[in-house]
Amino acid sequence: MRILLAILLLASALQAVEPLEVAPDGRTLQTASGKPFTWIGDTAWNLFIRLDLEETERYLQDRREKRFTVIQANVVSIHSEARNNAGELAFHENDYRRPNEAYFRHIDRVLARAEELDLYVMLLPAWARFHVERDDAGLATPEIARDYGRFLGRRYRERDNLIWSLGGDARPTKHAVYDALAQGIEEGLGRDPLMTYHPPGGTYRPPATSTGEFYHDKPWMDFNMMQSGHSRGNRNYLRVAEDYAREPVKPTLDSEPCYEQHPIRHKFENGVFNAWDMRQRAYWSVLAGAFGFSYGGNGIWQMDKPGDVFKETHFSHFWYDALDHEAAGQIRHLHALLATYPKRVPDQKILLSDEGDRETRLQAARTPNGKTFLVYTTNGRSFRTRLPAKTGDAEWFNPRNGKSVEASWDEEQDPPGNEGEDNDWVLILSAK
Repeated sequence: MRILLAILLLASALQAVEPLEVAPDGRTLQTASGKPFTWIGDTAWNLFIRLDLEETERYLQDRREKRFTVIQANVVSIHSEARNNAGELAFHENDYRRPNEAYFRHIDRVLARAEELDLYVMLLPAWARFHVERDDAGLATPEIARDYGRFLGRRYRERDNLIWSLGGDARPTKHAVYDALAQGIEEGLGRDPLMTYHPPGGTYRPPATSTGEFYHDKPWMDFNMMQSGHSRGNRNYLRVAEDYAREPVKPTLDSEPCYEQHPIRHKFENGVFNAWDMRQRAYWSVLAGAFGFSYGGNGIWQMDKPGDVFKETHFSHFWYDALDHEAAGQIRHLHALLATYPKRVPDQKILLSDEGDRETRLQAARTPNGKTFLVYTTNGRSFRTRLPAKTGDAEWFNPRNGKSVEASWDEEQDPPGNEGEDNDWVLILSAK
């Protein structure tokens, strides 16, 4: 099958790292030489802060093997004290104009190793919730922010594997600081960086919070990101659709969904998110118009270790155990699907059945030429389609194992298995 072939090709070779840019269609990303880029991110926020180089090597190798392409990590920790695993402070006396060389040498090594492994890093300069938006923030003024941005840009101007993200779990209020930080990074790099902003969560504000709501028109904002958050069934496809309709056209994606094995609404008494929850957010969003998807794993974002747990109320797995969460292993199948169909146009018109909502959702897209249609059925319920032609190829793609089984070219579609939890499928119809 077509998807299986893509998996085999991905296993044999990975694309060499080139700088990334927004593609001419304004919907996707591509490399500098024009090759479509498949964004499969991992929210490894505390990577630089909590892991040593040996641990980092194990993490990066695992994510490369599982076909992740982007590692999302912040330079300065998600709390007020900017100190790494070796006990090194990021700045002398918390002065962003006095960076600690030892602290940044560690980041240098990690970024270089990631590039050797064909991995991109979305680098977040400082978690805004603590380091910009608070009254005692280290990035308190535009002048400090611009100087810090210049420092980062100059230091990493030779790295081709970087994407830049401002923000960090915060709805922005200090707009001049973010503008200055963006300007400083560009000045330090000596070129226009690929840049976005990490917004606050959608846990208590469903379906998601997107940068499109407040920073879409910023000249430094190349693509929108949303955070659909930690409530079950947050319908990120609604916010993706809103971003997709914005003008000027910009790419968008869910860069922080619910985390696998994370407590629902931040309390273990509510249960935890499972692999099916993760796949829902992934396939809903990429068929609703998102150009990629970022996975989240509880234990990974914190990089929890024995004797060094970041947040006791959320602890469930040490980072090395969390590497093997079920959906993390299934991310390669999403990569294969997106690599096979890098450009997708959301199109619910192919559905003759009700499109449903949450666990019953049907999410549909087509290729730009209108010859291939993809329909994600969240719970494997039967549905009716408006066929694009009289005949063609039809298959059911299994997002749990990446295998495909033959489907029928009929108006009535009945996925394999019994309707219900964990029986999601993608119907692929390709007209002859």
